[in-house]
Amino acid sequence: MLYEISSGIERPFARAAEYRKQISCGEVHESPGRYFPYSERHLHALWFDDHLRPKNLKTARGEPVMVETPGRWNLEAGPDFFGAVLLIGREKRRVAGDAEIHIFPNDWKNHGHHTDPRYSNVRFHITWFPGKTDTALFPSGTLHIPLVDACDADLESIDLSAYPYEEPRAVSTFPLTGGSPDEIVQTLEGAGEERLRQKTLRMAWLMQQRGETQALYEETAAALGYKHNKAPFRKLVQRLSLEALNSEYGTDWKTVYAVLLGVSGLLPKQPGVNWPTASKKELRALWDEWWHEQHKWEEVEPLTKKDWNFSGLRPLNHPVRRLAALAQWVASGFFEGRARSPNAPWTARRAVPANFTGCFWSTHTGWSGKEKPAELVGKGRAQAIELNVLVPFRLAKGESTALENLPAEPMNGVIRETAYTLFGPDHSPKLYRTALARQGLIQIFHDFILNGRLDEL
Repeated sequence: MLYEISSGIERPFARAAEYRKQISCGEVHESPGRYFPYSERHLHALWFDDHLRPKNLKTARGEPVMVETPGRWNLEAGPDFFGAVLLIGREKRRVAGDAEIHIFPNDWKNHGHHTDPRYSNVRFHITWFPGKTDTALFPSGTLHIPLVDACDADLESIDLSAYPYEEPRAVSTFPLTGGSPDEIVQTLEGAGEERLRQKTLRMAWLMQQRGETQALYEETAAALGYKHNKAPFRKLVQRLSLEALNSEYGTDWKTVYAVLLGVSGLLPKQPGVNWPTASKKELRALWDEWWHEQHKWEEVEPLTKKDWNFSGLRPLNHPVRRLAALAQWVASGFFEGRARSPNAPWTARRAVPANFTGCFWSTHTGWSGKEKPAELVGKGRAQAIELNVLVPFRLAKGESTALENLPAEPMNGVIRETAYTLFGPDHSPKLYRTALARQGLIQIFHDFILNGRLDEL
């Protein structure tokens, strides 16, 4: 189990331990025999969002639960949600009160809630894992509701910043402006190590759950989906496993691509009126392949276009193009090669093969676009895959040198917002020019800014 091997994974992350002393939540959670690769905030979003919350909830005693209202998200100290209302049992008795969410049942005691009067109105203790509880430590009548068995949501694809979070509290100075540049960089890089440590632990867990190559395949596919299409990419590759595609098609990437498109629901049924001849020819070839192969995948539940998010999507980032890259990596043996040879040279441009010959999408930006040279996977996305997928994979396999010469995370809104919040408008970007420092800003955003805890830095 991951808990038993995590001590070896910890060794490369010496500075992460110092950073963790500052936080009491938001970190990867583990206990003997059980591991949860996300944060409590993922569970807050799961509980709050009607679209994510499990529909077949039951209390620890087996009574059915219907959620009339999850309550008001509390961004201050105290219970996670105020004023939740649930219908309990077959008779649907109405119970109202506050809700507190934890990963493990014993976190109630570990966090000191049993002696805190602010939690006296808690009626619902919602946890990821089930387990024994000492009822004497809880307010009278508290109902215990485990989530793990009822949940089928993809927690990895939850955008935590899309849910209520507290704007940074007014502070007399920007929190990290008092230290020397060297001290600031050490703080940021320690937080960055913690972020990579969490990614590494999660990758190790996935490798145990799925096998090394399937885990690498799934995480790479999710990274190709960017923020808004991680979930459908992951669903697709879980339904079309690497082993199944390899055993059926070997090195035939074009057929792999047609199958991925067919099951994804992204294969156009008809060409557009203004499509050029080359696009119509490519679509016809893909349909010829898919018609021939689709009977082999009749038992696989297909996705539909409704599963995908195209809002604000640049043509170069369209999932139809990204699936072409994934198909070629599958057929080239890329994932098996990475699993066999984790010590092979890794660079930002070579770790992820990004250019393929004989591919329609290498010369077209879209179905209706004119011919134009176009990388299937650009430099920024290749670096992001290396940093967020391949580096944790190498670290999970015990290669500590993976922390050397890391590619920097491309600048994004979270990095800019966090830097401004910590340093003010007149700071030097040199403070976070390293890959670990930028990862650290992202970690601090999730641990302190989302939770309104800036005064603890």
